[in-house]
Amino acid sequence: MSLKKNSPAAYADVKFVMELAVEKPGLKYVSASAGKAINFKQRCNRYRNLLREIASESMIHVPGQRGATLFDILVIRQVNAEGESDRKGAVLIFDHERADGQIFDPETGEEILIEMPTKTGLFDVSE
Repeated sequence: MSLKKNSPAAYADVKFVMELAVEKPGLKYVSASAGKAINFKQRCNRYRNLLREIASESMIHVPGQRGATLFDILVIRQVNAEGESDRKGAVLIFDHERADGQIFDPETGEEILIEMPTKTGLFDVSE
């Protein structure tokens, strides 16, 4: 039996917001309450997991490969109105996972800028 939560169609609102967040890092989603923010964040994570499971099914015969989604680069933080991390806040910030350090070319000593991949498809973030 197929449950509603096991269908990508049940997450159309989540998909819309997460697609925007991929294109616009720092996207702010304001909920009516902290409880609704928590629920939306949980639904975002369930949607990511569902897409990862679907992607994994297509790679089941490829050893060492795991399913991945475009949305894996998103970090969802719950904050208060002042932007401080707060589990009682009604605001969600969608950022991209980024390396904190700097990368330097061993031959030239020049810094290599870290660029995030662009969107090319639901499961592929490479160009």
